Amino acid sequence: MGIFTVAQAFSEFRRRLELSKSFQERITTHHNAIRGWIESYDPKIETKLIGSLQRKTRIQPRSNDTFDIDILVILGKFHRIATDGSGVSPSDAINKVHKIMKGHGTYEKMNPSKDYPTVYIKYSDGTKVELVPAYKDFIYEPKGQGYRIPKSYYEWTFADYDYDAGYISNKNRETGGYLIPTIKMLKAAKRNLFPKMKSYHLEVLAANIIPIIVDYWKNRGYSISFPFLVYRFFCIAKDEILKPVKIQGSKSPNADSYSIDKNHLANTFEKICNYCDSLIKLDDRKAIEGWRKLFGEPFPTYG
Repeated sequence: MGIFTVAQAFSEFRRRLELSKSFQERITTHHNAIRGWIESYDPKIETKLIGSLQRKTRIQPRSNDTFDIDILVILGKFHRIATDGSGVSPSDAINKVHKIMKGHGTYEKMNPSKDYPTVYIKYSDGTKVELVPAYKDFIYEPKGQGYRIPKSYYEWTFADYDYDAGYISNKNRETGGYLIPTIKMLKAAKRNLFPKMKSYHLEVLAANIIPIIVDYWKNRGYSISFPFLVYRFFCIAKDEILKPVKIQGSKSPNADSYSIDKNHLANTFEKICNYCDSLIKLDDRKAIEGWRKLFGEPFPTYG
C-alpha cells in the first residue's frame, strides 16, 4: 500500500518498529536455553527477562546493531550489608554466574566474560546476552521489592526492574495505549540524533511526560496523534531533562545517574521541538519527508 498521508506513514512506522517474528523467535530460543541451563544447574536460582524486553519497549534493530538480551539471575535474598568480611560480595556474585556459564560446554566455548554488573556472551547472529546477578532486597521497605546488583567489584546498587516495568505498563494503560508506541518512536529518534542518552533515561522521561499530554488533551476533547505526542514530548522534555528523572516509588537510582551532558541534550530537544513544529504545518509529502529525517530509515518514504 502506498504511503500518501502522515497518518499512514506513522501507522507503517509503528509496525516497522515491532520486532519481526523471526527475530522474536531467535530471542526466545536464546534466552530460554540460557535460563533453562542456569535454573537446572541450581534449582534455587530464579531467572527472568529484564530491560526493554521486560518493559515491552524494544524496537527492531538495524542490520548492524547488536541486540542485547538482559537476564536477571536471582541468587537469593539480601537481608543485611556485611561489614565484617562475611556475606556475599559483588565479585562473588559475578564469579558464581560466570562459573555457571562456563559449566556448560557450548557456553564455555563462547567465552563468557565479566563486565560489571554483568556476565555476557555473544552469538554469531549479532545477539548479546547479558546476565545480571542479583539478590532480592529485604533491607529497605517495602521489603522484597527490588534487587541488589553489582555496581563494581566491591559495591552493590539497587535495581527495581519489576516495579519499573509495572509502572510503565500501568502508564500505558492510563494513556489508552499511547505511551509504549510513543516510547518506541522516541527511541528511533534517539539512535538517530542523540544516541548517548540511555534508553532507560528516555523511557522514564517519556513515562512522566506523555500521560500528562494525553490527559490534558483528552480533557479538552481534542484528538490525539503520534506526531503530536512526539512533538509535544520534545517541547516539554527540553526543560524536564535538566531535572532529576525518576520513577516515583521505585528503588532504582535516578534514570539520569550516569555521565550525560544535560545542557547539550536540552539544546538538542529544543531544536527537535522547533523542527517538529515546522513539520506539523506542512502538507503530507513534505511532512513525511521531514519526519523521516527525524526518525531515520524505519520511517517510510512518500508514495
